[in-house]
Amino acid sequence: MAITFNFEVDKKKNSRGHYAIFIRITENRKHRKIKTSIELDSLSHWLKKGQRISKKEPNYISWNNTLDKEMEKVKQTYRELKDEGKASTASTIINAVKKEDKTFNFISYAEEFAERTLSAGNYRTSTKYITFINKLKLYVNKVSAEEVANLPKKKEELKIYMSKLKEELLFTDITLSFLNKFKTYLQSLPNSKEEGLTLQQNTISKIFDNFASIYKKGVLELESEGLTIKNNPFENFKCETIETNKEKLTESEIKLIEELSLEKGSLIWHCRNYFLFAYYCAGMRAGDLIQLRGINITSDKRLIYRMDKTSTQKNIKLFEPALNILSHYMDIDKPTTNYIFPLLDNNAMYAKAISWEDKDKLPAEIKKNLMQQVNSKNSLINKYLKQIATMAGINKKLSMHIARHSFANIARQKNANVYDISNALGHSDIKITETYLSQFDYQSQDKTMAMVFDSNKEESKKEELIRLIRDMKTEDIESLIKQAKG
Repeated sequence: MAITFNFEVDKKKNSRGHYAIFIRITENRKHRKIKTSIELDSLSHWLKKGQRISKKEPNYISWNNTLDKEMEKVKQTYRELKDEGKASTASTIINAVKKEDKTFNFISYAEEFAERTLSAGNYRTSTKYITFINKLKLYVNKVSAEEVANLPKKKEELKIYMSKLKEELLFTDITLSFLNKFKTYLQSLPNSKEEGLTLQQNTISKIFDNFASIYKKGVLELESEGLTIKNNPFENFKCETIETNKEKLTESEIKLIEELSLEKGSLIWHCRNYFLFAYYCAGMRAGDLIQLRGINITSDKRLIYRMDKTSTQKNIKLFEPALNILSHYMDIDKPTTNYIFPLLDNNAMYAKAISWEDKDKLPAEIKKNLMQQVNSKNSLINKYLKQIATMAGINKKLSMHIARHSFANIARQKNANVYDISNALGHSDIKITETYLSQFDYQSQDKTMAMVFDSNKEESKKEELIRLIRDMKTEDIESLIKQAKG
């Protein structure tokens, strides 16, 4: 049976809000498709009967010419395969087109991969990919740092702007030189969160992590189709992260927040509760706290939940301060499936997925809605935490994540076991915890410095003794005094 070629428009919007046009190759009533470089803003811009883009699209003449060229290329490949006596199936035609046309476009692949990631329900990861792709498109299109500073601030307007940029970047164009030039470009871009500054080094490093990840997956897919990329430019490329100062609170600062006089039931009162509950629960992440349900509290006063970021299950004993906060939001002896804190809508579609396993099976759009709501509520809480810090006289950028830093810091100062801290934080590897804590713990270093430089050694010994006594239980102190007298 003869092979036929037609255009087909995807009736479902992609992650950029556009409708992709494909070349459909039909063989024995079975279809295979290869994506063209053209996407439409609206389905009404496509004339299905005439297989053309209508005059409603301002670029209809040039875009129709592009489609004609891409269709001719596919048909020419088919004719060449037949002339050479090779199998000319839909699959071999598509493979031959990709192999001959070294335009296995990296940006097109990356956008498709981000879309696949979103469809799989990984909204957070797909968002990171899209952020990286947008930065790459700006560089490829030679958009200057000054122009970037003046880009549309509204998401929809920015999406339209990005969709108009060229996407011409082949896998073979990505060399070590390209990566280094792209890094220099990123270092010049404005920081959207801190006016007057450029992108942070660690932000740039994360961009390249996403770049390398998508590149590696693309190369593997190319190899599965018989195409080979000989040199991996990321093997010799370096973009280090730098150690940053992780903001954290001291016990006395936590006390200041606890003792603030706030109107019960007010939004700022709730936000104070959220922060303290996260701290009392071993530095629980904001996203997990926002999604907690009554059934996460057990009859023996424990909190059991699965962390959203790592899927690790946590089992935490609830002490009196945490139980006191919970008593404002639920009957601890009669837990329900409702969300504990008044942050998410119990009647929303995502709320029907009560267990972590059910939530994982939610359709991508509903998962996306849930994550957007979680991010929005986290931002709202952080806004009020800044006010709380000011009211408490704490000159630090207070946020929900600082509850996590503060727990780790205070636990280490109390000489808690690193393994136990790692379990409490839910780290997958104790090395992560060791790196995490190394940015907090300066006590051992201070002791060593004091031994070398402190001229008042007797005073230092007294201070050390006082610190040790403070950490001891009353019965141990009484026992020690008896031993000293004896």
